[in-house]
Amino acid sequence: MDNKAIPFTELMNAVLDQLKSQRYLESTLTDYRRTYQRINVFLKEQETDIYTHELGKAFIDDSNVCKSTLSSYVCAVRRLDDYIDGKPYRFHHENQTLTAPREYSDVISAYLVECENNGNKPATVLSKERACVVFLNQLALERCFNLSQLNAEAVTRALLVFTNKDDYARIRQFLKYLADTGITKTDFSGIVPRYKRTVPLPTVYTPEEIFKIEDSIDTSTNTGKRNLAIVRLASRMALRAGDITRLKLSEINFDNGYITIIQEKTGVPLSLKMPTEVSDSLALHLENDDHSSEDGYVFHIMTAPYGRITTSVIRHILNECFDNANISTEGKKHGSHSLRSSLASSMVNDGASYEVVRRILGHTDPDVIKRYAKADIENLRLCAIDPPSPSGKFLNYLSGKEVIKHV
Repeated sequence: MDNKAIPFTELMNAVLDQLKSQRYLESTLTDYRRTYQRINVFLKEQETDIYTHELGKAFIDDSNVCKSTLSSYVCAVRRLDDYIDGKPYRFHHENQTLTAPREYSDVISAYLVECENNGNKPATVLSKERACVVFLNQLALERCFNLSQLNAEAVTRALLVFTNKDDYARIRQFLKYLADTGITKTDFSGIVPRYKRTVPLPTVYTPEEIFKIEDSIDTSTNTGKRNLAIVRLASRMALRAGDITRLKLSEINFDNGYITIIQEKTGVPLSLKMPTEVSDSLALHLENDDHSSEDGYVFHIMTAPYGRITTSVIRHILNECFDNANISTEGKKHGSHSLRSSLASSMVNDGASYEVVRRILGHTDPDVIKRYAKADIENLRLCAIDPPSPSGKFLNYLSGKEVIKHV
């Protein structure tokens, strides 16, 4: 074993850079960062900043977490062990990287470039690549190595391997591309089943419940001051959790009362006027945060190494707030998005136009906002049409005078 003596922060960054080079999604990198922050705290408790195999094993043995979390800890520790041993990157479950058959490599490369030119984000391009590579490999198993000879039977059989029906849309787009560019003589996109994902109603809480959540926070502590500012950014301004974690001092203008950000999800600029309660909460938090001036971020974890918060920290804060406020969350979501949905629904039901709500939420699709109105059951009751009074056989059936026989 090489066991290089590398300071943990340097080792962590090297491993994360390695994962970035393998095109890991940002959400996965965030999970790794969270685990490595916990390992860093563990090392400080051992009065060292040098990671070793033994300390990695001790961290795992000392962890009292659920099975799935422990599995992610084990994987993160193996990444560290491999790096200090000088081993190259590998999939720990021994899965080989799936690549398109050689006959299709030029086609898939050209298609991905087309996707990028059309404005697809890296994560979207990656998901399309994965689906198309699986599809093309399945065609190869069907002994189809020339796309000009593609037929409906081969397409149908290749689609059978997909369990994630979202991939149907990705394959449909790919087949349309093949036809549009003349690679296939026939457009086979029409035979791909259309899978319509059910859009659930947004979870909403009443204004009274939102006030109870905010009032449950103990602002006598620095943690409470931070938490109230976070909750109000979600409940009063509908900011997404990811945008809250990335919020910087430079994006807050207390003089004119605006927060101006580039949304992480959409990449679209968003400028919002701060309600007085939000401005006051932010100012109170920043008066007691010693780390914002160091890295420019507004919110940090309250223990060493005092990095900026993650979305999981926000989930934990909200879980605690709902519990302290004694608000039932049974069968309901209770993350930051529920506060965002609650504000949107409240605004729609108070008579705000869809366009105003859309701009505040930062949506680009105007039709998205309309579903928030569906969550206001009491106002929807006012739209109900009274049914006609029963008569004839139906009246006799309801009163028990007549029995209708079913054939």
